[in-house]
Amino acid sequence: MTRPNTDRQASRRKSALWSAVSNTVIQLVSAAAVLWCRGVVDSAALSVVLLVIALVNLGTIVPVWISFRIRLKEIEGGEEDAAAEY
Repeated sequence: MTRPNTDRQASRRKSALWSAVSNTVIQLVSAAAVLWCRGVVDSAALSVVLLVIALVNLGTIVPVWISFRIRLKEIEGGEEDAAAEY
């Protein structure tokens, strides 16, 4: 009986990892694009706005990985499996 549960947990861990990695890549590409645009614009005010946007993009990466760690603990704890019994 533990085998199917282990398979489901492995699938959930893989899905959580894929989500965290893909979100990180998207945020890095987005920040790089915004920083590239910042180098192209002539306006100092717009340059500052673009810098803030890039920093916000980069600032979302750490919370994603914190959430990933929390999600792994939930999966290992079997919370979803216990809830599925009801």
